[in-house]
Amino acid sequence: MKERKEKKRWGLIVFLIFIMIGTSFSFIFFGFSPQSETVKYNGIKFVKNPLQNIWIAKVNGKEAPFSFLPNEVENIGLPENAASRLQNKFEIDATYDLNSSHKEVIALAQHQMGMTLNAYGIYVRKGFTSNSTFNLPIITCNDASANVPVVYFRQGGNATNIRLEDNCIIAEASKDADFIRMKDRLLYGMLGVIG
Repeated sequence: MKERKEKKRWGLIVFLIFIMIGTSFSFIFFGFSPQSETVKYNGIKFVKNPLQNIWIAKVNGKEAPFSFLPNEVENIGLPENAASRLQNKFEIDATYDLNSSHKEVIALAQHQMGMTLNAYGIYVRKGFTSNSTFNLPIITCNDASANVPVVYFRQGGNATNIRLEDNCIIAEASKDADFIRMKDRLLYGMLGVIG
């Protein structure tokens, strides 16, 4: 009985040593972190950050995060003057309907847009199209100007599209992921990644 327990103990010790050595060799041969995926688009290198599930590219000398690669959003039409209306601004206003069934993902798109544009010295002021208890401003297309354009994320029909009305860019979609795709399409247009 005592001999059997001793064999089990030695077996367990050998197994643990084998696991420790195997783990050490895997770090030596395969590195300490997972391999990053890279993609090139129009000469710009995009590196996947697997922990945050984003793509990071150096655009115009700054690091910019994106959820989708350019080739995944280039099929979303962007009116000719829309990107230029957003370029070289100190502030861009972003708004949506408080009661939208996509409000969480639109808020995420606004937040991500603000984070990216902050690196370029552009402030994104967030608001709603109507009064709310969240202490955010009311922003509508009527507030859009040449100096402070408005991006209005709006629930639309089956099509995902971006259109321009004076200085207001209306981004309409019916699916959650499409709001994030449109945010990336606008950013790629602004930053000159996609013409």
